Formats: sequence, structure tokens, C-alpha cells
Amino acid sequence: MQSTAYWTILGLETRLPTFIGAKLANDKPSGVEGHRFSPRPNQAHLISWNHWGDDAFDTAKKEDKPVFLSIGATWCHWCHVFDETTLSDPEVIELLNRDFIPVRVDADKNPHIQNRYLAGGWPTSSFLTPTGNIIVSGTYMQPDDFKELAQKVSKYYATHKGELYANIAQSKVKKSIDRESQQTPEGEPTEEIPIRVVGSIKGMFDSIHGGFGNEPKFPQSEVIELLLTEYHMRDDKELLDIATKSLDSMMRSELWDRAEKGFFRYSTRPDWSEPHYEKMLEGNAGLLKDYLLGYQVTGQEAYREIAEGIISYIDANLSSPDGGFYGSQDADEEYYKMDADDRKKKSPPKIDTHIYTNWNGMIISQYIRAYQALGRKAYLDRAVNAIKHLTDKAHETGAGMYHYITNGEARLKGLLADQVYMADALISAYETTSDRKHLETAIDIINCTINKLCDQRKGGFFDIPEESARIGNLTFREKPLIENAQTVRVLNRLFYLTGKEDFHRLAGMALKVFFNIYSDYSIQAATYALAVREYVKHPIAINIIGPKKDPRTLALHNEGIKIFLPWKVIQVLDAEKDPLTVGPITYPAADEPSAYVCGEGTCSPPLHGVKELKNFIKRK
Repeated sequence: MQSTAYWTILGLETRLPTFIGAKLANDKPSGVEGHRFSPRPNQAHLISWNHWGDDAFDTAKKEDKPVFLSIGATWCHWCHVFDETTLSDPEVIELLNRDFIPVRVDADKNPHIQNRYLAGGWPTSSFLTPTGNIIVSGTYMQPDDFKELAQKVSKYYATHKGELYANIAQSKVKKSIDRESQQTPEGEPTEEIPIRVVGSIKGMFDSIHGGFGNEPKFPQSEVIELLLTEYHMRDDKELLDIATKSLDSMMRSELWDRAEKGFFRYSTRPDWSEPHYEKMLEGNAGLLKDYLLGYQVTGQEAYREIAEGIISYIDANLSSPDGGFYGSQDADEEYYKMDADDRKKKSPPKIDTHIYTNWNGMIISQYIRAYQALGRKAYLDRAVNAIKHLTDKAHETGAGMYHYITNGEARLKGLLADQVYMADALISAYETTSDRKHLETAIDIINCTINKLCDQRKGGFFDIPEESARIGNLTFREKPLIENAQTVRVLNRLFYLTGKEDFHRLAGMALKVFFNIYSDYSIQAATYALAVREYVKHPIAINIIGPKKDPRTLALHNEGIKIFLPWKVIQVLDAEKDPLTVGPITYPAADEPSAYVCGEGTCSPPLHGVKELKNFIKRK
């Protein structure tokens, strides 16, 4: 699809046709390790690519050349086309090697770079100063257009250097002043916030085709989760109707791969047709959560079947024999338009075999949810096996999680998203298996997050550690809404499992940071609304006191796991091994295993046996 765009940053203006590939800021591009390119024939490898880092930018400063930054993804169709056309053009190759320092970034491996330099879609092409500041950015360009722009950038940098750096310095000063002058809003979170976000969701609902907005149309997993959660808590049937209309439409559309299962990433049309054919672990994890929740709320067998289909796809295609889950499978329109029999005659699309910690945390949590909802022990075993692989290979005690594993090595330490999604998975594993080492690892990760990423003065959490804030746009650490909201959700869970007030205090501070701006995110504030809901409302907390191997304890625990409540924490405390004090409450050790159900400042009497537990929960 061709459009015409103005590329104007820091005074350089040119009008060029540009092809827009993917359009959402959740897409994840490819990159530098081995400089992976399109799987089809191309010459992009003849460009003298550098890794993002001090060496590349030091070379740019020494040679006084601009940097050409290319951000793409192994699964991205237009990234492949860009490699095969523009970046394979001999004149482009010569121009980049002569007049620029070319840097290639894999955005799946470097989301912190992608989030600061993405220019509307993939591939992103950015021309930077040797200090890493943007001169001009855009997406896909044909060879002649690219050459014209690159030549203009080279000339502009040579003749307007002083003006360019003056503008950069002025922009930096303004940004610093703006940040320092920001005040944390007063007040406390209330239930009005999720109600307002739900109002925005209603306004964007597509009552004809389901889903939200027009085109391109993405599944919006957190929006569905919020709708189902709020329906369960408020009994507002309109919210259930919006959620189920969306779930029904997606599973009946071209977005769902009927031949091999799994969902494609998004559709280019409002009716969910004409999908972009990449399959992402992240996206399928979110949709697995939604269909499991849909099944738990409604009991519809079709939702269970879709959930099982997603797991079947992931087990067959994105499952590492070492224990983790792979990142994605390439878009290949020709392949995916074939039926199942014809696909067997063709090689399947390439799989990105890197193990990304944040996405693994997401899918591990949903395999555990699948065990809780569907009762298949294999799902739990698979999740625990993945946790072992990630904690063995990508966790460092006292330092947190690394971002990804490649060839058995963990790389890129300290990103916020990796810490909180993995901690969330570990908490779910602890609640479900009663293995306390999972809770201890989660607490270690969150303590590292607090030490390295928490803004103790103004509240909230930065996306990268201070030592990573060195080059260009990375010198300003960001507080992303979604990752902060997810951090709050993890802190909420830890607070109610341990009673440690510091978790609750930091959660409240993080929520306050976004009081005045969450509405700017429209439906993307759904995770924030969920975090607020879980902060202001006490969960149903089920604490089971008894020996962990006692059949009576196991029966109470198994029943507690099966009971569906959107906001619930559960744990088994063994008097011989675990502290029996959770916050202000100390549970008595007893000869007979007992369950205590607490919520909103009150606790049940000791409940003995599955029947008593079930009956008490029904009355809550």
C-alpha cells in the first residue's frame, strides 16, 4: 500500500513516496546477530552492518558520518521486501558503506531501542547523528527514493551540523526540564478509573464485526480481559456481549488458521479478513488467555476448543526441546493461503528460535491457567519445564532476568518487561504447585526490579537500568504505561501472598504516575484499569494450612485452584516449612488441614474439606 509522507525532523524536509508495512507499535522487528535477512535471495548482507553499541557510534564520531539505523523483523513481510529490493540495490549498498555507519537492530531482541526509534512501522529506516539523535526517519522506501533521501541527509549533515546539534541540545534541555517539573498527582486510585476505561472501550467497539476500531484491526487481548473481569465483578451484560462478539468474530475469521491452528497477528480489514500472516508467541499468549477466560466465564465449548488449538499450534511449532518457547513464525502469504494438504508439499515458514523472556513469561502463565481451567496436567508440566529452562539460563540471583536466550547464552539484562512477566509466571507456578522456590525467585526478581528500575522519589518504574541509558534516545529512561501496570499487578499479588506493605506502597506510587494521562491511551489503558481494579479491591485470598503432601491438603488446594475468580490468590502454608503469618494475620497450625478464605478485611472460619470450601466460596 503506497502513501506519501513528509519526513521532517530537525529541519530536514523531503517529500517521498513510502510503503507502509506493519503499523502497530506492538510489532517486533529483527536484526543483527549474524545480520539475519530475508530468507529469499538478496544482497543486503553486503552492507557493512554494525551492532548497536558504543563501537558503532564511536566510529561514527571518529569518521564524522551519520548513522543509518535499520530496524526490521525476521517475521515481517515488508522487512523481507526491503532487504530484497532497496537494500540489495548496488548503488544503495555503495552509498551506505561510503557515507554512513550502518547499524542493524533486531527489535525482538532490542525492544528498548525499537520503542524509541520506531517510525510508524516495519521496517524502520532512521538516519541519526553520531550521538544517536534522529535526523529523519521513515518506513519502507523504494531504491530511488531511498538514494535521494540518503544523499540529502549526507549533504544536510555536512552543511548544517552546527544547527543540527544546537536543535538537539535545545530539545534535550526542554525534555529534562519537562521531566523534572512533572509532579506526581495527588489522591488515590478508585474504581472510577476502570469504569472510564470501559467507557472508552464501548465507544470503540465494532458492533458489526467485533473487536475495536477500524483498520488495521488487532485482537486487543487486555481489552477482552478487562471486559470479562468487569462483567464478572459488576454483572454488566453489555460487557460480556462485547467480549463474546469479539471472541466469536475472531475465531470464525481469516485471523484463525484452520489448517494448523494459532492466530495470525492482525488483519488489514475491519471484518478480520486479509490478515498479515506472521504468528507471534506474544499475540497467541494473549488470545489463549482471552479464550480461557471466555470459557471460564461462559462455559462455551467453542472457546475451550480454540484455547486447546492455540496450545496445539504452540506445542507443534514454537516449543523448544530445551524447555522454552520460540518467538515467532514468519509471514508467508503463499503458504498460508494453501490448504493443509498443499502445505505438506512446501517448506513451512521460518521460525525465530530465540527464547524471549517477556513472551515466555506470558505464555507460561497461560499454560498454567489452561491447567487450572481445563485440568490437563500436561499443561502444568510444560509450564514448569519452561520455568526451569528460563531460570537456569536467563536468571541471575540478585540481578534479575536477561531478555533472551540464543545458542544457550542469555543476553541483555535488566529490561522491565522481562522482570515482571517472568515474575508473574513464577507466582502462578507457586500458587498452583505450592513449590516455594517459585515464590522466592519471583521475589528476588521483583526486589531487583525495585533496586534497579524503581523511581523511589516520584513513583513508577523505568524500562531500562541506568547503565543502559547511554546513547541517543536511550539517555532518557521511560516509564511505559503497560509495563508499569503489569508491574503493579505483580506487586498486588505479592502483597496479598506475603503481606509485605512495601509491595503495596510501591504499587500505589506507580499508579499515581499515570493519573493524569491514562485516558490519553484510550483502550490501551486496559492493563492499567486492571491494575487499578486489583489495587483497590481485595482479592479472594485462599490460604490453606496443612502439610503439603497430606491428601486432605492436596484436595483443598486442587479445589481452590479450580474455582474461577478473576481476582484470586491462593497458597498452601505448611507449619513445618512456611511462615504462617501473612500481613496482620497469623494462621493457627492444626491437626486437620484447613482453608481460610479472606476478602475485604474479613476471613472465614477454618474450612475443612472440599465441600465446605466450595459452599463458602459460592456465598462470597
